[in-house]
Amino acid sequence: MKANVPTRKKIKLNWFKAKCDFTIERKIEIQYTPTNISSNKLTWDAIVKYVLFKGGDLINKDIPVNSPMTLYKNNLPVLFLNTAESSGTKINSEDLIDDDVVVDDDIVNIDEGDAKVTYEDAPNPKEQIEVRTRFDKVSRKITIENKLNNDIELILDFKQTKDVSFIKSEPEPSLIEEPNYKYNIKIASESKSNVILVLKAKIVTRITKIRPEFLKPSKN
Repeated sequence: MKANVPTRKKIKLNWFKAKCDFTIERKIEIQYTPTNISSNKLTWDAIVKYVLFKGGDLINKDIPVNSPMTLYKNNLPVLFLNTAESSGTKINSEDLIDDDVVVDDDIVNIDEGDAKVTYEDAPNPKEQIEVRTRFDKVSRKITIENKLNNDIELILDFKQTKDVSFIKSEPEPSLIEEPNYKYNIKIASESKSNVILVLKAKIVTRITKIRPEFLKPSKN
């Protein structure tokens, strides 16, 4: 009799089988650059994570990272994924992109500021770099659509940078931990929710030009 023994890489250890209470955590992380802040439309991913709470015999068990995890509903497997870090009484799944939550980000308005012109030396001594710096006021509308047949909760996390900073929003942030502005959002089944961000964007352009003293005089 012959038997094929799988390699160690193909062996999946069954660490535990148990009923666990769990929650679903969703988040949307948004951060702009001077390049994309004025784009007509942007899209962002909604990230979902399953957090299981240890109970009974599981409390004292250490669950290694990347252990296989299977979620069951009505005794049938509905989701196969891996564990991430395990802390205290919590077991976190890996982060997944949630295809049931659609995030569209549209430009609403751009109010361009006055440009301040300065000059920098160029590698060629006959040239100089003209630097134009302005601060624009940009309004963007973020629309979050819940395609599921149940209500969801999520966190929208906007992170400001040295080039794109927060002015105000509608609604106001639920929590401010600079540089992060967080919004706790509830969305009913098959519904949408909106957040309007008003931001200040530093826009810098550089153009290399011939120095005036090296320009040829025009012929009359």
